[in-house]
Amino acid sequence: MRADGSNILEVLREVRDGWRWRELWMTLGWRDVQSRHRRSRIGPFWNTLSLAFVATCIGSLYGGIMGRPMSEYVPHLVTGYMIWAFLQALVIEGKDSFVSNAAAIREIAVPKTVYVYKALWKNLIILAFNSLVYVAALAIFQVWPFPGIVLLLPALALVLLNGIWVALLLGLINVRYRDLGQLVPNAMRLAFFVTPILWFPEDATGIRTIFVDFNPFYYFIEVLRAPLLGQAPHSLIWFVTIAITLLGWGIAVPIYAHWRRRIAFWV
Repeated sequence: MRADGSNILEVLREVRDGWRWRELWMTLGWRDVQSRHRRSRIGPFWNTLSLAFVATCIGSLYGGIMGRPMSEYVPHLVTGYMIWAFLQALVIEGKDSFVSNAAAIREIAVPKTVYVYKALWKNLIILAFNSLVYVAALAIFQVWPFPGIVLLLPALALVLLNGIWVALLLGLINVRYRDLGQLVPNAMRLAFFVTPILWFPEDATGIRTIFVDFNPFYYFIEVLRAPLLGQAPHSLIWFVTIAITLLGWGIAVPIYAHWRRRIAFWV
């Protein structure tokens, strides 16, 4: 498989052109959020209530089991779980970016990255609703997130850049090999338990540290969680997340460039 420079430039232009259709994908993303809670009185706030329930039940249980004070454990849990839900959605819905929009891809001449941006925007909206629980946790446990929270914007931009290449790569593979649609959700369920969300990374000792040191999700959770808790991510966190971003784009773009014209036939 080879992708020449012109094909790669076309992919980058497609990424740029998809952004220019933001009025379309922002509308579609918001409609997806609304349709998910159709005929519900509180609509997307069900996401907020779900996170609040997790924080209350798991926070009181696991905080006691681990011997951590609630003022330390609950903010850690809320931010970690909120970020995990966001990352998981970017991966799972990213792989479905093309499959779930098959009819539109065959009939409407818009850049395919529109469907990637739609998934990102939809999950940013859900993240915003979930952040209400985060704000409540800060108020209850008197956590002051400043000035570290200013690093949230570059960290979020880094995560979204990864969301784009993940959707392009997994979305392309999924239209060709539908077994990926079953593999990814199962893999993400396993990843949840081996990622420091319910537990603290420093609690892993000995050989168990491999679940922290070699877990890419840990780095992306931590690059967002630290600013949300008023801390600055360690330089290693930035280094690894940036390295994964560059590596991911370096792998995804040539593969997508080579096969992207077949998506309309495969879906």
